[in-house]
Amino acid sequence: MTTKTKSKTRWLSVAATAAVTATMTCTAAWAELPGEGSIVMFGQSRENPYFGQNAVGAGDVAAEFGWDFTYVESSTQEAQDAAIQQLLATGQKPIGIVLNPISGAAAVASELAITQAGIPMVILNQVPSKEQADLFIAYGGVSDYLSGQNAAQLLVAGAEKAGIELGNGLVVNTVAGHSAAQERVAGFLDEMARSFPEGSEILADVTSGGFLENEGYAVGSQIIPANAGQFNWVYGVNDALAYGAMTAAKENGIVPGEDVLFVGGTCMNATTNAAVQAGELVGTSVQAPYIEGAAAMYALVAYLNTGEVINDERNLSSDAPPSIDEPPYKWNYMPNTMLDGSPESYTETVIWGKTAQELCNYN
Repeated sequence: MTTKTKSKTRWLSVAATAAVTATMTCTAAWAELPGEGSIVMFGQSRENPYFGQNAVGAGDVAAEFGWDFTYVESSTQEAQDAAIQQLLATGQKPIGIVLNPISGAAAVASELAITQAGIPMVILNQVPSKEQADLFIAYGGVSDYLSGQNAAQLLVAGAEKAGIELGNGLVVNTVAGHSAAQERVAGFLDEMARSFPEGSEILADVTSGGFLENEGYAVGSQIIPANAGQFNWVYGVNDALAYGAMTAAKENGIVPGEDVLFVGGTCMNATTNAAVQAGELVGTSVQAPYIEGAAAMYALVAYLNTGEVINDERNLSSDAPPSIDEPPYKWNYMPNTMLDGSPESYTETVIWGKTAQELCNYN
């Protein structure tokens, strides 16, 4: 393995860091890809359709190579940790593990245990920090920072189209401690500082109990009337949260796209797509969970096939999946193409052979 990450891990002892490094160094790649074996994916509840599609994407790639695929879902980090410990206690050794942590920061103990067991592991959905680099083979998934930047850029374009000068705004966030959402807001804030009129502020940034329309509606019902007349844009950290907040705004007499601009920036389903095409949401981006699950698996396959990792980051091409005959990068970011809301943007944008219309419509 050619990874040469020299992480100064803050939350592990020197002895633990050395143990992790040694374990990863001796994790051998297969002489050739195994014709059979099992992949275990630990993820979040598939009641959320995004995570369900993560599993489908990963499972489809595993099936390409003739491997069994098992999905273990949890609703809390404690439950996920327990499921991982149960697998390790049995002595079973899958050829690889895909991990979608409930909490990116709190999953460190489980990541350490998997790595010490000598099982190659890739992570998706929440970008691991540089300090965690010794704890996983590769990351394959969304760049949440870029997602936040895109959302702010979509608002700027939407304001220009509507003839509105952006002022103060509101953020409808997801569950507390979710590192992906924190990265999105960081990217949004940085782009806001560059592109919004001077003096624009976020009046409220409120976490919700989840990721879907009803949670966005619940937060919107609180912060929209509380800040009436003081804002002209709302950022939901995904399209469903933005849509829920937009519904609450309508109940308060606000006309989306005219009085207030709404953006999420991660396409989701027929309902949110219709709102984008109607101009109620100013635009979106193709953060496709199917592609994310597949991206993580391709990174794992490439590692198993080459035994190497390139200690750098890259943006994956939208044309085709990465080659498994070349080492994966440590951080592999899936395409995050912006859509302007026109019907053509959904039918003509293609990622890995699938149109945005397909990728942006999951339930």
